[in-house]
Amino acid sequence: MPCGVHITRKEYVALLAQNVEYIATLDTTISGSRSGHTPIFIWYGLNIKGYKGIRQDVRKCLMNAQYLRDGLRNAGISTMLNEMSIVVVFERPLDDEFIKHWQLSCVGNMAHVVVMPHVTIKMLDDFLHDLVLKRNIWYEYGEVQPPCLAKEIGVFNCSCLDHGKGLMN
Repeated sequence: MPCGVHITRKEYVALLAQNVEYIATLDTTISGSRSGHTPIFIWYGLNIKGYKGIRQDVRKCLMNAQYLRDGLRNAGISTMLNEMSIVVVFERPLDDEFIKHWQLSCVGNMAHVVVMPHVTIKMLDDFLHDLVLKRNIWYEYGEVQPPCLAKEIGVFNCSCLDHGKGLMN
């Protein structure tokens, strides 16, 4: 069930409000209409988990994102994780089948993983193991080199031949 949530203060809601004549009220939804099921499911999920449950999920996601970043770095793979983020950016795998299998989002020479609450350490370990194995094959003979991502993710995060030493410090 596709869904997006936009949280804002009440005073800003008025900026979106439009009069809808046939229902005689102001509409504040971005699309002008929505399924009633989605807000109910969101409300239910938030109420079941509560503040503590949501906080636990966030902590787990942040820790798992750091775990993935560290695993990629330790394998010599260019990677970046912004503070308080669950989106881990790394060098794009060379194999489209690998990308499809792991359902990676890719742009240019970069891929990223969004570490959601359902992601476990075992899943991350399986991904890392598979990526390192495949990467060893891709770069085995030195004909192809890992891309330089210094412009995209910073020199310190890049592990290409020119910048890789920054990861070791």
